[in-house]
Amino acid sequence: MEADSVFTPMLYFARRSAKDDTSIPLPVVRILMTTAVPVAAMDRLIDNLDRLHSSPQVICRVLTLLQDDDYETDELADCLEVEPALASAVLRLVNSSYFGLPRNVASLKQAITFLGSRSPRLAVLSFGLLERLTQDAPAAVYEDFWRRCLTMASVGFRLAAHQPELAGDEAYTAGLLADIGILLLAQSDTTAYVKLHMHAAHGAKLIDSEHERYGFHHGQLGARLLERWNLPPLLAGAIAEHHESQTTDDPLRLNTLAASLMADALWTPASPHVGDARRLLDAAYGIDLDGFITLAVACKETIQENAALYQVTVPMTIDCRALLAEARGQYREEARMAALDWDSLAVVAEEHEQVSHSIRGPITND
Repeated sequence: MEADSVFTPMLYFARRSAKDDTSIPLPVVRILMTTAVPVAAMDRLIDNLDRLHSSPQVICRVLTLLQDDDYETDELADCLEVEPALASAVLRLVNSSYFGLPRNVASLKQAITFLGSRSPRLAVLSFGLLERLTQDAPAAVYEDFWRRCLTMASVGFRLAAHQPELAGDEAYTAGLLADIGILLLAQSDTTAYVKLHMHAAHGAKLIDSEHERYGFHHGQLGARLLERWNLPPLLAGAIAEHHESQTTDDPLRLNTLAASLMADALWTPASPHVGDARRLLDAAYGIDLDGFITLAVACKETIQENAALYQVTVPMTIDCRALLAEARGQYREEARMAALDWDSLAVVAEEHEQVSHSIRGPITND
């Protein structure tokens, strides 16, 4: 994340038209215009949290080991066993429905074998970091954080199936960690931030409020934390821009943006992000209205499974009927407005033709 990065004011996706097979600029979500990102201010905030004075050594060591596809299982197991809570979390993950194994695995070394070369990163990043960062989080923020992060992880993982170039565990991890900056803000400026968080809906309003108070927002702060811990740059970039992506060329950033919009839509059916999410899924993934609802229903089940995996409670449930009604209503309204636009264009074209004809005047043989 560069200190002088500037975001553009509107994001467009090229969608293929079914009628004329031409690209249509499709506005998806408002993008916050920011000035230079104050890295020094973010570093001071991170430094003020005693728990974060040093990087998570076990996590960093594991990630270093996993950079080599031929890592030694024994060495990785020895590393994980230094933190029993993390080792236990790895066992919970491999025995979850995420892997669907026919029998339980009790050995850490056997669990690592089942996880393969990529999924240990998911286990270490998600369980290791979240266990540290959710400690002492205010209750009002804690519940909303888990609700959103589990939703984004579930959506991102399923959308990755439509992106051959993106691994599902990478998308899952990005969704899970996208809002870690909220935890940092809530623990460093508790009274003021909890009030701000409760009065600002997640999305553009929250981003604006955070930027006004701190000079940066939670996406940028979370990305800065991952940078300081030397975690993958692509992961940090996706988290920094999960509300305001500058580009859709990066599969992970596109996936995380879509997951963020879907999280807003799933938990707040009356949100304008229902339309934003539906249009983005259509434009970028070819997912129509029926597919949109199918994704919502599937994620509703997965969220509860993941909540059990992380041993947290998600007290609310997604109202798929309300979401369907809102999505259909917005879809019909967009179709009506599009029809009105075409009618207006037709009237203007006819009037223009009449004016042009009167200016030219009748053609005579004189």
